[in-house]
Amino acid sequence: MTLQEWLQEWLQIYKVPYLTAASVERLRGIIRLHVPERLKACPLEDIRALDVDRAIADCKAARTRKYLYFTLRNALRKAYCVDLIPNDITTKIEGVRYRAKTGRALTVTEQAHFLEHAKDSKYINLFKFYLLTGARRSEALNLRWADIDFDLRRIHIAGTKTQSSDRTVYILPDLAAALEEQRKATGAGVLVFPYNKTNVSHAFHRLCPEHRLHDLRHTFVTRCAESGININVAQQLAGHSDISTTLKIYTHVTTEFTKTEFAKFRLAPKD
Repeated sequence: MTLQEWLQEWLQIYKVPYLTAASVERLRGIIRLHVPERLKACPLEDIRALDVDRAIADCKAARTRKYLYFTLRNALRKAYCVDLIPNDITTKIEGVRYRAKTGRALTVTEQAHFLEHAKDSKYINLFKFYLLTGARRSEALNLRWADIDFDLRRIHIAGTKTQSSDRTVYILPDLAAALEEQRKATGAGVLVFPYNKTNVSHAFHRLCPEHRLHDLRHTFVTRCAESGININVAQQLAGHSDISTTLKIYTHVTTEFTKTEFAKFRLAPKD
């Protein structure tokens, strides 16, 4: 069996049943675009750790190297576990150093300025949707009008990261207004926001150059914390599979609040 044949079987058995379609497609893209053809054609038992290290080192982008490393490591580790190869070469593969960028929420002032600057953008209702739901970029762009129940005032968001990110969010007045404006702007087609993801990201960066589009999701969770919403509820609304992700944001908000409050401290309080 070649590596290419095993990767396809590994995807079908161990990934397709457990990941969302979007996540599986990302894995397929990593395999198709970044695993060298010479390595794909190599019989599994002939692959050495050095071959994998070379393939990973050829990737120029650090994030891509990380994804390729995890893909090959996990697939080859499983090949060893099911006795397709005699040795676990994954223990010899060089690890990949990658530090993901930390999201930074917009402050209330930045949020107001951003919405003012974006008011004439064709994406304004989409930006409001991100702020009011915490949806990921692709979750909003895949949203259908059929996913929205206006009578019960709720939206089904089909998670694009893991199965646990599939969730329900609720329609508050500001969101209802944005959706109504969006329907007027684009009509009642299948998709609520029929836009290209790259164009959306570029438009956001032009309007808010100090932030990334994903920061609107971070902003939503931050506003939840500032509003006193229970952390478990915020985790559910944001579709975080691990509550530690939500907790990091809540802890940051609490720390900032403590610092602000402590600034009022005086050794000799005024009468």
